Amino acid sequence: MTCGMSGRARAGLALLPLVTAALVTAALVAATTTGCSPARDEPAGRAAARRGGRFVFPLAIEPATLNFVSGTDQASVMVERLVADSLVDHDADLRVVPRLAASWEISPDGRVLTFHLRDGVRFHDGVACTSADVVYTWERIMDPASHAVGRVDPFLPVEKVEAPDPVTVRVTYREPYAPALRGWEIPIMPAHLYRGTDFATAPANRAPVGTGPFRFVSWEAGRRIVLAANLDYWAGPPGLDRFEFAIIPSADTAYQALLAGEVDYARIPQAVAATRAEDPEFRRRFSEVRYVPLFFNYIAWRGDGSNPFFADARVRRALGMAIDRRGYVRSVLHGLGEVVSSPFRGLLPPSGALPAGDTPAAGAATAATPDLETAATLLEAAGWRRPSTGGLRRRNGTPFRFKLLVFAGGDDHVQFSQVAQDDLRRLGIEMTIERLDWQALLSRLRSGDFQAAMSGFIPGPDADSLYGLLHSSQIDGGQNYAAFRDPDTDAWFLAARRTLDDTARQALYRRIENRIATEQPYAFLFAPAVIAGVSARFEGAKASPQGILGHMPGAFALRPAAGGS
Repeated sequence: MTCGMSGRARAGLALLPLVTAALVTAALVAATTTGCSPARDEPAGRAAARRGGRFVFPLAIEPATLNFVSGTDQASVMVERLVADSLVDHDADLRVVPRLAASWEISPDGRVLTFHLRDGVRFHDGVACTSADVVYTWERIMDPASHAVGRVDPFLPVEKVEAPDPVTVRVTYREPYAPALRGWEIPIMPAHLYRGTDFATAPANRAPVGTGPFRFVSWEAGRRIVLAANLDYWAGPPGLDRFEFAIIPSADTAYQALLAGEVDYARIPQAVAATRAEDPEFRRRFSEVRYVPLFFNYIAWRGDGSNPFFADARVRRALGMAIDRRGYVRSVLHGLGEVVSSPFRGLLPPSGALPAGDTPAAGAATAATPDLETAATLLEAAGWRRPSTGGLRRRNGTPFRFKLLVFAGGDDHVQFSQVAQDDLRRLGIEMTIERLDWQALLSRLRSGDFQAAMSGFIPGPDADSLYGLLHSSQIDGGQNYAAFRDPDTDAWFLAARRTLDDTARQALYRRIENRIATEQPYAFLFAPAVIAGVSARFEGAKASPQGILGHMPGAFALRPAAGGS
């Protein structure tokens, strides 16, 4: 059975959640039960909303490309979200919402996902967007020459993608795949502009054409990317006339640009956030948004035996127990952040029991509070003993002295590594710190040429997004930089992908979470909170764990404030 949306809903942007569960599985189960995604009405009053003005948003780095398939760095994705549309998207609460797809259904066996596209959608050059463009986008993602590393994983289980008619896309999976719907949060490419060209050097990579709420205008390298409102957008015109990305590498410079009125959004430095919140003049000129991103920092302990320290889980647990995460958040971050003890933070309900027979991880709750006594006991049991006279711990004559790689340009990395260095010294461990630029750090992570390294991870809205960090298949070529191997964890991830029942799927992820707490291939550290100022000339900014642009409606909802200019 296929259910279409009402005519009013097809004409307008559906902003209400399609499903009530955070995990995409619930969307698939609902589709299996009802045969379609529920229809939603256009938000009341949208047509009468004020519109106009230019909003300037700072980008810390310049996009590598605006090719919708190969452009997967954070800056590229920010621009692509405004210029292009995906079949589905997520709202500020990370719930699935429709975008180019007006509705969808999944077959009873969970293997066939069928999308029904909106009628009459056109690319910015006037050419119709059809199911053929969706198929072409998938083909390019699967082509190794496209270098679509950041997009390919959700499509590996796909057997075929078909376009039986211009507004229908049928995706067949080799087996049931629970995160299937989330996989289609990818921008759809204009096939007519890429066929017959060199995909890597096509002109559209620098002047993209999409179906999104904003049209590309210009890209001045090193300075700005300018977009203009798409007045023919299928959901109606956006609230702004223009949206401009200003390339400003320094966060401090971006903040000063906000104060000077040169940009309309910037992060407020943590050291001045409290005083700015109480400053009447600042509050008159700016509104404030706060959020804690899904992003978290971690230390990867390289546990493949290439060093004498981290192959033993007892050692990894001990070091994790010794690091004062809470003290760092309180003193250095001024309380503006969260301690992270699990990579599943925000991806699973806040409470949930382990399956019957599973034993909770020993020491799993100690991440927030240092426990040097238990840490010392674990190290002793692992053979790392400290002389009665003090000094460094040794095992078989080898002193416990290792090197931590950090990103030199990340203040959080540098500051936290210094705090951790002091924490570990009290335990009889010497940690030296090597600061690298981002490309050098990334190269070392990918090659496994390190003992320990600090980095960060941005999971997607579905728990399956941690597959790349924790599954053993991702040690070579993926993001499993700790070289963590555990057959049970591998099996549970694959079983969760095949499980469409929400409760059963969550139970599998709880097992993985418990195993990771026991093995601790990574020390999960903290997530700094983001406090940002938005020019009071605009309204409609709403933060999600992915900022003010990383969800639907995002920039579409920004508009001039009442009385603003």
